[in-house]
Amino acid sequence: MELGLVLTLCGLGVAFWIPALIIAFISHGKKKNCTMNTIGLVIRINSRSSGDSGLNFYPVYEYYVNGIQYTNEGASIQHHVPKVGTRIPVMYNPAKPKQSYIPGYDNKVYKILTIVFGIIGCIPILVCIGIFIFTCL
Repeated sequence: MELGLVLTLCGLGVAFWIPALIIAFISHGKKKNCTMNTIGLVIRINSRSSGDSGLNFYPVYEYYVNGIQYTNEGASIQHHVPKVGTRIPVMYNPAKPKQSYIPGYDNKVYKILTIVFGIIGCIPILVCIGIFIFTCL
């Protein structure tokens, strides 16, 4: 097997693992830093076209910490979009209350993206290993 093919396949796999690791790191950071909970209120739903997959919805929510109002936008949701006026749980960073996420929604998006990028990254590496095994036999 040519070295160029090995490097290309492994490089392609690593190229997909990098965003998987970054997304996992962001998710872990949010979970680690956002340790306080409160109740937020969905004030609007932003929508954006995502090409072939249709519309993605982003709940915009507000919440109060120590009497100060904060507004943030949640991760993309395609199903079970909360209605405007719905009360939702919000986890926030007590040191920086502007940093927050919606448990259950934002976590799922990060997990799915991490898994998808990780699996896609595994495919070329496994192909490379398979080629190597069959050429050595």
